[in-house]
Amino acid sequence: MKQTMLTILLCAFFASALSLSLHAADCSTMAGGVPIVLPPPDKEFVEVGSEKRDFFVYMVPSRNRLLCAFVPADFLPRLKSPASGMGQYMLVELSRKLDEKNTQVTSASFEKVVLGVKQQFADSSTLNRTVRTTSEEISSKLKQLDQSKDMSIGEPVPLGTLFQTSDAYAFAMLASASSGGATTRAINASILLRVKDRLIFAYIYGSTDDENSLKWVEKTAEQWANEILTANSKSAK
Repeated sequence: MKQTMLTILLCAFFASALSLSLHAADCSTMAGGVPIVLPPPDKEFVEVGSEKRDFFVYMVPSRNRLLCAFVPADFLPRLKSPASGMGQYMLVELSRKLDEKNTQVTSASFEKVVLGVKQQFADSSTLNRTVRTTSEEISSKLKQLDQSKDMSIGEPVPLGTLFQTSDAYAFAMLASASSGGATTRAINASILLRVKDRLIFAYIYGSTDDENSLKWVEKTAEQWANEILTANSKSAK
């Protein structure tokens, strides 16, 4: 139970067994009124499918909408609600406000968004307020499951920019969550992507806070961002 809570808390800081053959390699979805394709980061991961995406509802802040979720292929048959225990996994989300308005994101506006994110994470007080607000929302959700009597999210530690291009920006964070005297720390990455003039958020959750996890998160973030942009560039032709 503690591990479930800690996993959900770490996810929040950023949002029956089925045969793997039921799930396509890519996740096809809609973002702001346009179709987009979200491929898995590599062959070790699979998209959970529409039947199990709701298992991640406790990990996604209400301001966002979950588009796709990727977990290790060998874990999918054991995935239960609420989602927990995956170790390494990925979520892709979209702002509900931008989605409802079909907001187009130009190159110039994407640059402004990236600048705003950099400024936010350079200000520890702003960052901590954001984390505290998200923590309170997730705690409220978990109270519905009667699992959240003593949980908290620690102050995040920014680890800096991983990479930046004209259509993508990624940064890493060290996040920690505590419950029942146990604390879990993991390195996560957030990726902002401009896909078909829409802004989407891709999150990569590592399983530990060591150097190997940082290297894996950094490599996976850049590889995945390139694959998403390439897949949608091809589908637009």
